[in-house]
Amino acid sequence: MNAITLAKKELSPYETLEGSVSWQLDKEPKGLELRLFWFTRGRGDEEAEIVQAQQIGSGQRGQRSFSFILPGWPWSVDGSLVSIVWGVELVDAKGEGLVLEEFIMGPGGRSTRLQVVTDSKSEGKFANKLRRLGRNPR
Repeated sequence: MNAITLAKKELSPYETLEGSVSWQLDKEPKGLELRLFWFTRGRGDEEAEIVQAQQIGSGQRGQRSFSFILPGWPWSVDGSLVSIVWGVELVDAKGEGLVLEEFIMGPGGRSTRLQVVTDSKSEGKFANKLRRLGRNPR
């Protein structure tokens, strides 16, 4: 069974993420890599960026401790349309994910919650511009 265990799952920017990874595979891989990355989840185009990676060798089974120093951004965001999620993933030489563990990275170890905007001032300005152009804003 493959597993990633994190010492903490709520971290602040520039903190050190510490944990361990263990794996047990059916056959020996050509190589294994542990990746620190963030990705978007939700509507629209998905984005992802690998921030750091560590080669952890190969072997059909094993266990290893790891640490990554987190960057300052982007912070974890939790919204109804889009979220920014941080994770650590073990991948094989082909880039196929074997196990993923998500965590939160933001000020005070908290995710930023995006609030629903019910009365946007910018929407009103945009609607007024459309009306002046003779278009119905809705």
